[in-house]
Amino acid sequence: FVIEGKGVKNEIPSMPGIFQWSLDEIMFEIDSMLSLGLSRVLLFGIPDKKDALGSEAWSDNGIIQKAVRKLKKEFPELFIITDVCFCGYTDHGHCGVLKDGILHNDMTLSNVAKQVVSHANAGVDMVAPSLMIDGMVGEIRPNLDANDFHEIPIMSYAIKYASSFYGPFRDAVDSAPKQGGR
Repeated sequence: FVIEGKGVKNEIPSMPGIFQWSLDEIMFEIDSMLSLGLSRVLLFGIPDKKDALGSEAWSDNGIIQKAVRKLKKEFPELFIITDVCFCGYTDHGHCGVLKDGILHNDMTLSNVAKQVVSHANAGVDMVAPSLMIDGMVGEIRPNLDANDFHEIPIMSYAIKYASSFYGPFRDAVDSAPKQGGR
C-alpha cells in the first residue's frame, strides 16, 4: 500500500505486520524483499485527494504512477503489478462512477481505460483489475494495445463475496462505502 508523504510507515491495525508506505520508505521494504528472493509486488495506491470519479487513479502524478516510475528506476529487476480499481480513489468508496446513487458501468469503463494506460505509461509490468465492472477486461486489452502495450498482461481478480476479509482492505485504503453496499 503506497501513500503520499515522507517518512510514512503506518501499520494497518486490521492487518498486523502490513503497512502503508510512503515512496521514500517503500524503497527499504523493496530492497529487503529482493534480498529474500521476492521479485514481484502488487501495489495499491492511497491518494491524498479523492473525488467522485477517482481521477487520481489515472493522473500522471498519481501515487501509483510515481511509485512505479521510482521503483523501476531503482529496481529494474522488480516485476510490478498494479491494482486497478477506484474504491480507494473515490470520495464515496465505490469502485466507479455513481449516477443517482447507482454504479454506472459504462462511465466507469472509460475511466478504467485511462487508469491502465497511465499505469502502463509509468512502466508497470502487469495490471490487475479488482473492480467488478462488466466488460472491464474487454475495455482494458484494446486500450493497452492501441497504446502499444501489447505485452502487458491482465490479471483479473474481481470475484468478491460478502465477507469479513474485505474489511481490512477497506481500512488499508480508507474506502468504506459512504452509502449502500458492494
